[in-house]
Amino acid sequence: MSGSEQNRRILLLHSDPLEIERLTAGLNRSGFTVVAADAGRLAMHELVHDPPCLVLAAEGTHGRSADTLARDLRADPFLGRLPLIMLVRDIRVNDLDWATLGVDDYIAVPYRPDEVPQRVRLCLSRLERSLDANPLTRLPGNSTILHETTARIESRQPFALAYLDIDNFKSFNDRYGYARGDEVLVVTCRILTTVVSELTGTDGFVGHVGGDDFVFMSAPSSIDAICQTLIKRFDLVIPDFYDPEDRQAGFIDSVDRRGNHERFPIMSLSIAVVTNEHRVISHPGDVSKIASELKKVAKSRPGSVYVKDGRKTDSADSASESTC
Repeated sequence: MSGSEQNRRILLLHSDPLEIERLTAGLNRSGFTVVAADAGRLAMHELVHDPPCLVLAAEGTHGRSADTLARDLRADPFLGRLPLIMLVRDIRVNDLDWATLGVDDYIAVPYRPDEVPQRVRLCLSRLERSLDANPLTRLPGNSTILHETTARIESRQPFALAYLDIDNFKSFNDRYGYARGDEVLVVTCRILTTVVSELTGTDGFVGHVGGDDFVFMSAPSSIDAICQTLIKRFDLVIPDFYDPEDRQAGFIDSVDRRGNHERFPIMSLSIAVVTNEHRVISHPGDVSKIASELKKVAKSRPGSVYVKDGRKTDSADSASESTC
């Protein structure tokens, strides 16, 4: 269940009792619970105990302009963290500097009865996507990945899901620093999204689990070409991230905490591919379990490889098909 479905409590700040009644009735019909208050007399202890998911504030509440009201709300340690929609008279819309006002959306007054709950839902949906997205790559995060995986399982249509991991990424980070490591993640994201888009169109999906772990999905018929193209493009560009001496040597020469010398090869990809072509997959946990086993196989092999599950049973002696 998404965050917006769990918490549908709206804090309404307004000075007009008739408008409060009208807005409350419309939001209630759409499944929201409304806490109405004057911005100057908030029972903060009640709000903290049962926090709202969004603030809907009307210009003029407690005699404050839109600028002042938005600034005061954003400065509040508690309310400032919540998404804010401002109700503004239509003749005032072009007078405000929306880029600096610090609101998430506005609704022009007068408004249609169904407009307010629709805009509230859209605002919460945007917030949920924003919070789930990886801050570096802007790819969907774990919540969206789980939702997409579940949807593909429940569709009962053939699908392939792949976990991608960058080998030797930590040693690269240790040697060159996080800034250059972030560049590698961004380039990997660009390669991945481009390849999946080129080879699957709207059927594809790409997500970022975190760090150097990514997920992508497609129809089984496309997955081999995706993996092969990914590896080709990644292996082509990744050596350029190394200093010339390391690139020429083909590895990073490092010393661990005990003073032992270690050699870490140039970064490569390990990709574990799970499909429901040969077995029934009924839960996202099944995907994770199978992928974990395949990833161990992929990481045991040098260079960039992808390993695709070809087993028709869960028995330990069932061989998995691997392709490099």
